[in-house]
Amino acid sequence: MKTARVLACSSDEVQVLIADQVLRFAPGEHPLASTWRVGDLVCLNSDSRFGEVVYRPERFDPTGDVLRWRRPAQAPGRMELLRQRHQLLRGIREWFDAQGFLEVETPVLVPAPSPEAQFQPFQAGSGFLITSPEYQMKRLLVGGFEQIYQLVRCFRGQEVGKRHNPEFTMLEWYRAEASLQHLMSDIEGLVGHLRARFAELAPELESMNWNRPWLRVRISELFREHLHLELEPPSGPLLEAPRLREAAEAQGYGEWIAGAQSYDDVFFRLWDRLEPRLGWEAPLFVHDWPLPLASLARPCPEHPGFADRVELYIRGVELGNGFGELTDAREQRRRFEADLQNRLETGREVVPLDEPFLQALEQGMPESAGMALGVDRLVMLLTNAPDLRSVMAFSWEER
Repeated sequence: MKTARVLACSSDEVQVLIADQVLRFAPGEHPLASTWRVGDLVCLNSDSRFGEVVYRPERFDPTGDVLRWRRPAQAPGRMELLRQRHQLLRGIREWFDAQGFLEVETPVLVPAPSPEAQFQPFQAGSGFLITSPEYQMKRLLVGGFEQIYQLVRCFRGQEVGKRHNPEFTMLEWYRAEASLQHLMSDIEGLVGHLRARFAELAPELESMNWNRPWLRVRISELFREHLHLELEPPSGPLLEAPRLREAAEAQGYGEWIAGAQSYDDVFFRLWDRLEPRLGWEAPLFVHDWPLPLASLARPCPEHPGFADRVELYIRGVELGNGFGELTDAREQRRRFEADLQNRLETGREVVPLDEPFLQALEQGMPESAGMALGVDRLVMLLTNAPDLRSVMAFSWEER
């Protein structure tokens, strides 16, 4: 037996909601319909005939919490989007399994979170909820695992909006003895696999150019083209906040960066103006980021002052963030300590360092590359959903 919700009752029409589908019929078609009220929960028998009322609420708000997942005005409804999410998650696992990856699970509660200044970790008891499973997965690389991935819940405070939720699902994977180029090819293959299986979910994506390899551009080229800012002037890369701020103010961007003190704050005030323009004609990989913005990435040997970091943009949305991984334990500790100093100077909470991770690096991590991809954003893109909330069972506000 299933249940149905009565949405409307009048002398002309009765509307009943089953899952996320609305049935309409004349009252005389069902003898018991004359006893129904809006909001009633009615049994649906195995022979698809309606039976008696099984629950009658004292008050019922058809726009309220009880129908959040299946409001019929949505197209597709949230319940349908969650069904599609389920299928896409299965597709992700299918692709990684076919490539010989091992799915792993690492702790969500850890003694030490990422010290990077842009993150606001959640403290839970004597530990912290992860902002990423990166450190634990790299310890597995040190232990001899070569191709690993996982789908995991991550937590970052102060990130709420159309494309942000403090609790979200991350897909993260690593290849030992591989370059960042390998992982960029992975994304091309993964998204191509999902689009082939679920192309009907977002037909407007067909207007984009998906030919491989996808477009690749250095971040300094984007700053030059769109903001008329040189990240690599003759005097050397702009890697300090005062120099970057001075260059931005000279171009008339003083209002954008007003009050920004740290390098990452100044940089991302500028980048936020540029980001929505990216990846509309074709997926776009943006690579070679300034070293201060990639504390876990190895330096680019061919571009001093820049890091082996890439981000993927599709239709103005950042989907993936990957590194050619730093394996030097001493340099990693130095960068973490600089991150802690940055947190202190900008009024953020100082957090402990992940000593087991640093000790693992000392034992020798193979040359590796890793990528993190926002699953909720990917589902939003491939289903043409309006926001993250639509592809989550519970958003932050609804928990």
